[in-house]
Amino acid sequence: MARATRIVAFVIFLCVVHGASGALDARDVSKSSFFDVDARALERAAHNALWRIDGRRIVARSRVLSSTDLGFTLTTNATTTRSGGRVRATVSTTATANATFAEHWIGAYSPAGADPTKTAPVKYAVLGRVDGYATTGSASVVFETLTHRAATYDFVLFANAPNATTMMEVARSAPVHVEDALAPVWPRVTLPTGWGGSTTERGASARVTWQSGRNASHGARLTYRVGNGAYAHVPATTTTYDARDLCGAPANSFGYRHPGYVHTAAIVARPGDSIEYFARDAHGESDRFTMRMPPAESKDAKTTLALFADMGRGSNDDAETWRAYGQPSLNVSAALERDARDDAIDAVFLFGDLSYATGYASVWDEWAAQITPWASRVPFISNLGNHEADSSNWPESRVADEYGVDDSGGECAVPATRLYPTPRAGPDADWFAVTFGSIRVVSMNTEVNFSPASAQGEWLKRELSSIDRAKTPWVVLGGHRPGLVDSTDGPEDRETKPGMKNPSDLSVMREIQTHVWPLLVEYDVNAVFWGHNHAYQRSCAWRGSTSFNVSADEGCAAFSRLVDGVATYSHPGGAPVSVLVGTGGAPHTKNAIGASFMEKELYEYGYVRLTAFNRTHLYGEYQDASADGGVLDAFFIVRDRIESDDDLSSLAGKLAHLTDDLRTWRDTTYVMATFVCATLAIGAWLAHRHWALKASQRKYNILEYDDDGDVDGV
Repeated sequence: MARATRIVAFVIFLCVVHGASGALDARDVSKSSFFDVDARALERAAHNALWRIDGRRIVARSRVLSSTDLGFTLTTNATTTRSGGRVRATVSTTATANATFAEHWIGAYSPAGADPTKTAPVKYAVLGRVDGYATTGSASVVFETLTHRAATYDFVLFANAPNATTMMEVARSAPVHVEDALAPVWPRVTLPTGWGGSTTERGASARVTWQSGRNASHGARLTYRVGNGAYAHVPATTTTYDARDLCGAPANSFGYRHPGYVHTAAIVARPGDSIEYFARDAHGESDRFTMRMPPAESKDAKTTLALFADMGRGSNDDAETWRAYGQPSLNVSAALERDARDDAIDAVFLFGDLSYATGYASVWDEWAAQITPWASRVPFISNLGNHEADSSNWPESRVADEYGVDDSGGECAVPATRLYPTPRAGPDADWFAVTFGSIRVVSMNTEVNFSPASAQGEWLKRELSSIDRAKTPWVVLGGHRPGLVDSTDGPEDRETKPGMKNPSDLSVMREIQTHVWPLLVEYDVNAVFWGHNHAYQRSCAWRGSTSFNVSADEGCAAFSRLVDGVATYSHPGGAPVSVLVGTGGAPHTKNAIGASFMEKELYEYGYVRLTAFNRTHLYGEYQDASADGGVLDAFFIVRDRIESDDDLSSLAGKLAHLTDDLRTWRDTTYVMATFVCATLAIGAWLAHRHWALKASQRKYNILEYDDDGDVDGV
């Protein structure tokens, strides 16, 4: 019997170390391999490398005779770690190295002992990328071990089966214990529903959201103080979700793990206040953080927002997950952290495609850890993109997206809306508006119906028509899919599912131009921001087009003029400037044709810092997030100063109305003389203002006004 067992072990061992003559060299793409995936999965793998792990093609250790020694060992340099700690996993072997070694890989599993055929690793490393492994069978790789609310990790080595399309679990490390695995982590500053610019009707100025592995019975609460004041202790509300709330695979199957519990607590403070805070429960507390409240709503409040889309998360260890494209997202996060620490930004708006988890819950954890350094310091708002929302398997109780594709990996907006609350009404009503200082930010959801008769379309019209521009001079709108884009991605490039809309760039642009752009023009929206297409594009001041000829510029109301190196749009009232900023970290989409309505196009990673200096000058700069830094593009939108009820139009209207009421030549003569004198006076004043504004534009001598409208300083 013992002899038979040894023979079986020897046969399995031969299969594992099968020679080059019958196995695949990782560089030989003409033959199939474990990491070959179908075209759709490969496209998703470009955003999330976990899509390349197919649990159906893994042979668990229990099926490889767990008592059999296959010649591989896997050890770690630590028995204990913490969230954010680093563990080195080392492989060694007594087997003879060969070409099959190039595809061996190590998966990191949380908790230890997870079944690799049913549960995705939280990350993995391909050993063929490590120098020397393909020839020696020995290598070490480093994994960052975040908490996934499990007390242990372990690491599994997978090696080729004879057919090269199956991987066998051939070695597993001892468990590594995670300290404080259930502790509160990853706070982010969010805004409550009904937030109007500083507080809600209930008095909440902002809120902090965080996660832990403990439910509401453990007393989650927020402790904070404003300035050097006394600490306040605020009980948190708690929510979560599970696989039943999700729409499809892999979100509710191979990629699923319980997200833990999401806690939120309110903060009461004044605009501009600095706040120290930490999250806690009956068992422990988080690190301490500081945040700053944005400026109060005011027509001349200097306000700076960071705006971008399409981020994802990077890997700063040896893992494959986003290793190819992830460094840009790490750079963007680092740049935002610097801005937040320097008080250079008042809030951050990310319009869709946040983490690219696309059904793998562990990625949401990695992304939360990545953005904490800046999201914990300033308010963070977001809306839904296709990789959070779109699904082909919506339950009847939900509002489906318009395109019916599976870009969210079965998440159907649940993780994004539970983990990152905004003032939205709900996961199926992801639209809202908030005011930061002098800027009203309107957030729309491009994934659901936005036609005039839809709930979103009706809300958009009500919202845009209700903004008092004397109080809030600047209005910007953000949505994920672009309403104006230079792209070759047309209807013929994308499949249209029955009963659904075509998801191509040009098809969605046509929809937005038809249904949304007339509102933007009618209500004098100043700038609009989009993502989805992974590039930076800045347009002319665009009043809209009915021909949808992407190579024409008949929709341009005005082009900018270059003044001291800054593109300047002078009084483009009723024609917003469109800015595509899908550059938060996802790989670039280089499909532009050089459309004449686009003034600037870049393929660099970064975000827009948008600053309202006062009621007349809105300044945008595209910040390069690479190590070199710097500003890659800059633009000004300059508008007339908002006047009081006695402005020019009101004065002319009153004179005209008075003329109509006159009954005698004498009275008419008197009024006409008054009208002529007033006209001359107005003309002289306009000429003076025109030349003053010219000088202002040349020097960018930006004026600040006090509350009564008088010039306060320069």
